[in-house]
Amino acid sequence: MVNHWQRNILITSIVRICRSLMFAVSVITLFWKSYGMNLFDIFLLQAIFAVAIAVFEIPTGFIGDQLGRKKTFILSSFIIAAGWIIYSCSDTFWQFIIVEVTLGLGFSFISGTDSSLIYESLYEEKKADSFVRVEGRQLGFAHTAEAVSALVGGFLAPFLSVNILMLLSACAAGIGLALCFGITEPSRRPYRHPRGTLYGLYKIGRYVFLRSRIVRFALPLMAACGLSTMLGVWLYQPLWQERNIPLWLFGVLWAGMSLPSSLTGYFAHTIEKKVGKKLLIRLLPFPAVIGYICIALVPGWGAIAFIYMVPLLRGLTFPILSKYVHEETFSDKRATVLSIQSWLFRIAYCLTGPLVGAVGERWGLSWAFIACAAISLLATGLFIPGLAGRIDDVS
Repeated sequence: MVNHWQRNILITSIVRICRSLMFAVSVITLFWKSYGMNLFDIFLLQAIFAVAIAVFEIPTGFIGDQLGRKKTFILSSFIIAAGWIIYSCSDTFWQFIIVEVTLGLGFSFISGTDSSLIYESLYEEKKADSFVRVEGRQLGFAHTAEAVSALVGGFLAPFLSVNILMLLSACAAGIGLALCFGITEPSRRPYRHPRGTLYGLYKIGRYVFLRSRIVRFALPLMAACGLSTMLGVWLYQPLWQERNIPLWLFGVLWAGMSLPSSLTGYFAHTIEKKVGKKLLIRLLPFPAVIGYICIALVPGWGAIAFIYMVPLLRGLTFPILSKYVHEETFSDKRATVLSIQSWLFRIAYCLTGPLVGAVGERWGLSWAFIACAAISLLATGLFIPGLAGRIDDVS
């Protein structure tokens, strides 16, 4: 029979899948362009989304540690469903901003909480050492769901409006919301510092950036890897349009991007054992950097193949690096600490995303991809030596 903790893990997996069913994403750049947005506007909109998450990230992580995992899951799923409904009714840049802020709030609430719930449920079963395998496979399932929804959305785009595709995503989020009520709260005490909430947040920040041996390198490296995979995302659809790819193939191509991340996520624990911790950490940036350079330099349809190198990094990063964070972090602070990672990523995207968009608008897509490669190498290179040099300290 399935016990409470196994059910938590199952529900978390299904909620992640529901959250990943974004049917409009494979054609959404064309949707934005139909309302007069150019490449810089698109990156600006996504930078605003990143700002929203950056503003909400740490407070919502702290609130999540206070409310508990179940209530946070419910609140997040409700906001995400509402965000997709509002998106389906929007048609101006300012309305898009409101929606992106709403979705940013929803995604920031779930950020870190889902991973924390998995770790704590496994800990209750005395199976915490299987976290990398479970987390990697769940992320693989989520990436696969994203791929399937992109494929379906691409095929439906010639027949249904993007607004309808957004409503389908709202329905999926609604299913996830219903399942959240079945979560069992792990035994834990909310973190409360006797000198108040703000001082408590200061203490957590001091631990992350100054006192921890591993977390102070693992968290920013997770953020840098997230930035590396995200920088080129909104360039792909303009690239396909520039290279005369038929619209019906957009969904197929977008869906294909989830396959590399699904495979690396699913086999992350095996890859780590085969390659070794130190070497794997040092190799992390190469798929994205080499992929972006080849996209920029290879002419015609051949460039499309190299897009699929970039998501390899996405599947490896979170299960491998978050394990080190979980091992060094107490449960009452875990969601807050993981929220700092997402906060760092969003701040970095705010600073670099519009720059990539401006480069693409002024000098073309090839130079935009070169900029992605340079930023990715610099961002990850700042933290890899520190983490690789300390990784043997982790049991």
